[in-house]
Amino acid sequence: MFKIKQVLILFLILSSTVFSGCFAGVKPITEDLKQRITPNLTFHEVIRDPAVSVGKTVLWGGVILHTTVYKGRTVLEVIQKPLGRRDRPLETDQSAGRFLVEQSNQFLDPEIYKEGREVTVVGEIFKEEKRPLGEMEYRYPYVIATFIHLWQERPQPYDYRAYPYSPYCRPPFMYDCYDPFYPYPFFGPRPYGIWPYPGSHLLGPHFPHRHVPPPNKAK
Repeated sequence: MFKIKQVLILFLILSSTVFSGCFAGVKPITEDLKQRITPNLTFHEVIRDPAVSVGKTVLWGGVILHTTVYKGRTVLEVIQKPLGRRDRPLETDQSAGRFLVEQSNQFLDPEIYKEGREVTVVGEIFKEEKRPLGEMEYRYPYVIATFIHLWQERPQPYDYRAYPYSPYCRPPFMYDCYDPFYPYPFFGPRPYGIWPYPGSHLLGPHFPHRHVPPPNKAK
């Protein structure tokens, strides 16, 4: 009995460790890279006067707006976003501005590093670069990247409207459904409103339902 308890305790410890690791996720920015970052330097401070921060190392993230390939380098235009606990840009409309990231001696394919993809960057502010933005001249912090992490695309929200509803369900909520395949008709709850469903005899046992007795045959 004592050995069984030991095995169960060990199993619970290992399970909690594995699941906590899965949920926490792995940070792409190593501690070695983080030690190079200039402390207490925010994007808001840099964007006010990028030239003052030249030579400092930053950890920034955001969403790609445009990718330009030059001979021997690729430059990303990124709209800045605040970072979450895994150093991933947050899904938010908040932004303090834009910055440019250069990846030297490496080709970044614009079809992969395309508009809308999220990146996290570690690099040194090399200069201030002025570019037209609409009818104004915008001052971009220009970063030479030490490290660029391209995040996987976020899953799209599931659209239940893409699936047809059964004609045997009552509107508007498609909850009470008539099963024409049952030995006699009944109405019962259908949690998802998509046909065929687990209440059909084709897919297994029915959910709890209220039966409608068969009509009386005329004598």
